[in-house]
Amino acid sequence: MIIMKKQLLIMFFVSLLTSCATLPTDPAPWDASPAAIRQVFPEIEYIAQRGRGKTRAAAEANGAAQLAQFFNSQITSQMRITERESIQNDRTRGSLETQSNTLIEQETFVQTQMNLFGIRFAQDAYYNRAQKEWITVAYINRNEAWQVYSPRFRQQADSFISLFDAAENERDQFRRALRFLAADDYSKSDDFQNASLLGQILHPARINAEFESVRARIASIPQRLESSKRNASIFIDCPGDFESLVSNVFSSRFAALGFPVANNRNTASAVCRITISEGRQQRDLGIFYHPSLQAVVSSNTLQNTETLFSFSAEGERAQAVTPDVAKRRAFQSLADKVRESFSLNINEVVR
Repeated sequence: MIIMKKQLLIMFFVSLLTSCATLPTDPAPWDASPAAIRQVFPEIEYIAQRGRGKTRAAAEANGAAQLAQFFNSQITSQMRITERESIQNDRTRGSLETQSNTLIEQETFVQTQMNLFGIRFAQDAYYNRAQKEWITVAYINRNEAWQVYSPRFRQQADSFISLFDAAENERDQFRRALRFLAADDYSKSDDFQNASLLGQILHPARINAEFESVRARIASIPQRLESSKRNASIFIDCPGDFESLVSNVFSSRFAALGFPVANNRNTASAVCRITISEGRQQRDLGIFYHPSLQAVVSSNTLQNTETLFSFSAEGERAQAVTPDVAKRRAFQSLADKVRESFSLNINEVVR
């Protein structure tokens, strides 16, 4: 029994020594020099990153993580450029906001797409005795990955084109401007930006060739939008206003958004009809107001008076001994609320 245990122990050590002796330890061609990886995996065909680890599996996992980090860093860099351009372009758009990526959403998106691409690993990974670690290469074949990924961006591109073409074919100037705003917002959305930027990193030649028309449309939006706005004047109709407090703030908000405010209803492209509820109450302590409003923006042509979108707001409760003082406080509160929260409800237009 003792002899058998000794034999098994000897066999174990022999097996261990044999396995260590057979580990590939010669550097692979792609690791012969810092630039060698680009020679074996040329950038025009592959996206490749080295991976290191105590085991071959750990090295492959590290290589996949390096690929994800590469994509994330590239997207982050491009997003910063895009956001700077958006800030510059949106200075004339008042309270309209554009979305920006969060780091978690971006990383989740990249990881999901990479799982679809099919990451491959070098067959000639090797063990570096000096550093006591495995070294490998994780890589993605650009052409293969593009076949998997292109339908996703095509879906995003088709959605954008649908919004753009709807704006282009719209005859009502105010609605046309709103539709171009919707197309512009969609082109800056997280889904579209992620899809576009990842496609650009994955296969710039293919995305440039296949989606040039999409980029041309996006680039033309600012000029088309400004042209539409110039021809989309709006008339403010606000009966029951107090000292023009509410109508003046609506006029200033539309002007800030680039829409001319018309003095004559008949010459306007759209009408903003504002209905105010004073919420007036007479009590022993004085006059109380709790005002609210409903604003409805409609087309103003002989052929079309369709509602475009609506907006509502509620002011603070105001009280005073004299009616005029209480009413002025209430309407000023309502005007302030409009100034703070008014925005174009584009979703009502494009739904």
